[in-house]
Amino acid sequence: MKKIDVRPYEFDASGVSGKASDVENPKSITEIKKIVQLHDHICIRGGGSGLVGGAVPQDDVVIDLSKLNHIGELNEERKTIEVETGVILDDLQSYLERFELEFPINPSSHSVCTIGGMIATDAVGSRAIKYGCTSKWIRWIEVIDGKGNLSKKGATEISDYAGMEGISGIVVRACLNLIKKKERSGALVPVTTLDSVISLVKDLKRKENVSMIELISPFVSKGIGLKEKYNIIVEYEDDSGVLKGKEYNRILDKRDEAYPFLAGEGFTRIEDPKLLIDKIKNLLIWFELKDIPYFGHLSIGIVHPCFKKGQEDLISEMMKLVGRVSGQVSGEHGIGILKKEFVDPQDKKILTNIKKRTDKVNKFNRGKVLDLE
Repeated sequence: MKKIDVRPYEFDASGVSGKASDVENPKSITEIKKIVQLHDHICIRGGGSGLVGGAVPQDDVVIDLSKLNHIGELNEERKTIEVETGVILDDLQSYLERFELEFPINPSSHSVCTIGGMIATDAVGSRAIKYGCTSKWIRWIEVIDGKGNLSKKGATEISDYAGMEGISGIVVRACLNLIKKKERSGALVPVTTLDSVISLVKDLKRKENVSMIELISPFVSKGIGLKEKYNIIVEYEDDSGVLKGKEYNRILDKRDEAYPFLAGEGFTRIEDPKLLIDKIKNLLIWFELKDIPYFGHLSIGIVHPCFKKGQEDLISEMMKLVGRVSGQVSGEHGIGILKKEFVDPQDKKILTNIKKRTDKVNKFNRGKVLDLE
């Protein structure tokens, strides 16, 4: 049997690199159970689209879950579907479209991210103002623990796994809640000042039919072919918006071009602080003073500033600013390897307690989120 080349598995979309001692590509849950029983240190990998080094091995065996991609039972009446966690979100949405259903969480990595990765980071995405985070839409999950045992976890136990970035066990199957597919519309609103941005966002957040409020800063707007202003993309859950169908989808595609454009300009390190809307203006001013480009989900206070290599001091300075106004260092990407030093001490205690209860021998995702021996 030809040995798998481990090199592609030693980094993820964050650019962080590590070392893989071996790679396993299981096609079934039974195979995963056996692999877990055979190895002491395991790194779990989905689509490799993470931005904090969460799928980067630390001299571990990598379990690639991409072949665990079966879409199972759909209950149209209850609006639920059972899936294996290697399923890519866009593939799931395409399958559901014929039934006029959809999974409502919409991260910008939808074309490559897996359901398992979304559970691991408790992904939110652009429609979080309306639909919240991934865990809100999970009915149950099936998890493999450090001994290779498979068990089902209901609503009261999901918090031990959703948002834990794989450090508590391997989520292999999930039952997801769905909604009827929406015929959405949108608007693109260019404004000239940050005060106007904040005022408009506050007004829009009061509207029940608004599901997305995205901000694109002037530098980024120009780079992706929009007017060089603060551009706000507003999405409605009905036909209230002036942009519909292909015209609106074109604007959404523009939004998805933001990070690729910035990465091409050398701004490869993307962050995701989260602040209350009343606290966010001063941070945006700081970005502009430091020539740090940004965009983000302003409906829920998540901003994506992007940094060049060598700007680590600015990242640390930003984290201090976020901490002073009781913001969160990560709104959606997770902690992984890159943000461990910025985790709040109280949060670290909670995470440590969950880790020690669910993965006593520290088998899964060593060196991620926490530094434990």
